[in-house]
Amino acid sequence: MSGGLAPSKSTVYVSNLPFSLTNNDLYRIFSKYGKVVKVTIMKDKDTRRSKGVAFILFLDKDSAQNCTRAINNKQLFGRVIKASIAIDNGRAAEFIRRRNYFDKSKCYECGESGHLSYACPKNMPGEREPPKKKEKKKKKKAPEKAPISVMRKNLVIKILP
Repeated sequence: MSGGLAPSKSTVYVSNLPFSLTNNDLYRIFSKYGKVVKVTIMKDKDTRRSKGVAFILFLDKDSAQNCTRAINNKQLFGRVIKASIAIDNGRAAEFIRRRNYFDKSKCYECGESGHLSYACPKNMPGEREPPKKKEKKKKKKAPEKAPISVMRKNLVIKILP
């Protein structure tokens, strides 16, 4: 990638994290190693509880490498944290898609009601613009066609469209 983010080179895979840590906590912890672009905590699909694994995307690969050297095999909150540069398994595009959150009564960052995650006051990277709504394409109705009559040897066949 020229000039842009190279997620496979600037993403740190961190495991054995306490389950109680949030995106904001990890943002604060890892910001001292460089500019953090995105924090993704892997969560259980059904319970939405942390799996103790996270991906930290840095702005540049040097920050990511410094972070792995500094944090790997260090004790954090009573646990020995493992950190390494994330290996691209070719599935990144699956996780970049826009997610549909059906319960819009609470924030997915902090769990409180009254605001959504892009306007969360506890969001360390700052407020984000709400996602743009997709425009639905209107299907054009085809004009109704009249039945076609065909006459063959005293037999009338009607062909409907």
